Amino acid sequence: MLRLCSRITIEAGGTRWQFTAVAECNIVEDMGSLTDTCELKLPRNIKWQGQVAPAGNNKEMIYPPIKRGDRITVELGYDDDLKVRFAGYVRSVDAKVPITIKCEDGMFLLKSLKAKPKAFKNATLKEIVEHLLKDTNIAYKLIDDNIHIGAWRITQPNVSQELQELKDKVMLSSYFRFIEGQSVLYIGLAYPIDNRRKLFFRHGRNIISEDFTYREKDDIRVRVEAQSFNAKHKKITYEYGDKEGEVIKLRIDGLTEEELKKYALQALERYKQSGFKGSFETFGVPEVSKCDMVEILASDGNSGTYLVKKNEISFGTNGYRQKIELGNAL
Repeated sequence: MLRLCSRITIEAGGTRWQFTAVAECNIVEDMGSLTDTCELKLPRNIKWQGQVAPAGNNKEMIYPPIKRGDRITVELGYDDDLKVRFAGYVRSVDAKVPITIKCEDGMFLLKSLKAKPKAFKNATLKEIVEHLLKDTNIAYKLIDDNIHIGAWRITQPNVSQELQELKDKVMLSSYFRFIEGQSVLYIGLAYPIDNRRKLFFRHGRNIISEDFTYREKDDIRVRVEAQSFNAKHKKITYEYGDKEGEVIKLRIDGLTEEELKKYALQALERYKQSGFKGSFETFGVPEVSKCDMVEILASDGNSGTYLVKKNEISFGTNGYRQKIELGNAL
């Protein structure tokens, strides 16, 4: 039987705490959200170097020395084969036993980083991001350095909200993802096309449970909303599909109106493929990250390859599990 193992590292200034026991750990990766989260519950008998003594007779409070903003890394695995599953910052600490630590990824910093107002007459995405992240040393990767935004005003109070504004207005998603072992801010289309793995899951082998709905192509209701900035930097939009259907938002620059229409219809056709919608539960390995590709052979004999929209990772007395929500079919 495989043995669960973990290592939690918390750093603050020159102080570093590390422990290899955790009562419960829950991590949520979601490409539809700006922020990935992690919640840890520590063993009841944990002792901290430098902890503050209980106040009065309240023995349920031990006041650990960690605080909001401390760096945290969570490694999980089996039989001492540890893999980093979360890297970020402490958002809050509940000192009542068992101690609960709530964390956020690098977006935690951007929520408190003031966005300096600026008006761009004819900006690229790179120019806007360089302005927002100036002097932060935050690693970032754009899907394309040459994406044109045009006239843009930075008006939001912090960088996180300004990134949300980019998503709402010009369909460019932002979130942190691991690239070559480093947590990097990605900005671009909803699903990146690089630094992702393809993993295989089979009913009866490494699928513990499944909650799939298999949909035939004719039953899928969807609408596409596409936009492009043409060679003259004019914004072009095109919408097509079922009014009450699920919305697919697309952006590709440099197209004419006819080219954008053709691209949108092709995307709609790719999306309206017979396949699964839903989620499945698997073991802690192989490690799956949002935006990875999973090939599935389900209990009903149907199969397909899908992008990963969301992964809920749980670790503790009930084992090490991943609940993976499917995104677009490939």
